[in-house]
Amino acid sequence: MRALKYLFVASPLIIAGCASQPSLPPPEFPGIEQSDKIVIHDQRPSSESEKEIFSLLVTSSAYAIYRMPDTATKPTGPRLLAHRAYETFPELGSQPAINVHHFVTYANLQSQLRKSSLVAGLTGPIGVAILSRQELPVGEVLTTRIDSSIFEKTAGGEEYTRAFFSAEENPEKSPVNLIYIDAEMLGQRVASRCLVPPIKDKPHLFLIEAMDMCIANHLALYSTDSAKETAAK
Repeated sequence: MRALKYLFVASPLIIAGCASQPSLPPPEFPGIEQSDKIVIHDQRPSSESEKEIFSLLVTSSAYAIYRMPDTATKPTGPRLLAHRAYETFPELGSQPAINVHHFVTYANLQSQLRKSSLVAGLTGPIGVAILSRQELPVGEVLTTRIDSSIFEKTAGGEEYTRAFFSAEENPEKSPVNLIYIDAEMLGQRVASRCLVPPIKDKPHLFLIEAMDMCIANHLALYSTDSAKETAAK
């Protein structure tokens, strides 16, 4: 159990693509106070802001799937969404409000942990050190628009399935973050699913940076002229 605790603490860095624990502090967002005027109506289910370990049983289909809490990043995902929307859409100056229906992040380490049997065979920081040295297959951030009603049907006992991915999306079965965003602004409601594997040339990618890329891609889905250049490269 102690080993899993350490793995969970490290997981935001590992899944976001770190080959090692970064020595640098997490990124900051200068000028974020400028978007304080944006009112965030947080309409999420309360569980979306809370930590959850879905299963410790290796044979379970929910094994090694986690829900990441709001406290895992600074700023939180919804706050960064509001800031990036403020930067992207000048129109928000006259309509300074965002309804956040969903903003939730899942981590899927199933293949990684089953393959290495770290939880069973290692303890504490030793396990973290070995896991962090592994070279992970890299991939690309994939964002797709989704139907909110279908997403909401997986609440409850099937919530862990939101962290699943297809063979086409992640052929190497790398550890990934799945970030779901469903927000309403400027009279439009858009929901998206964003898969973030380890990223090439970004060995020290923090979870907040993964969120930032997903937010950029999400904002590009809104039908405004301002959104056309927001997609993450």
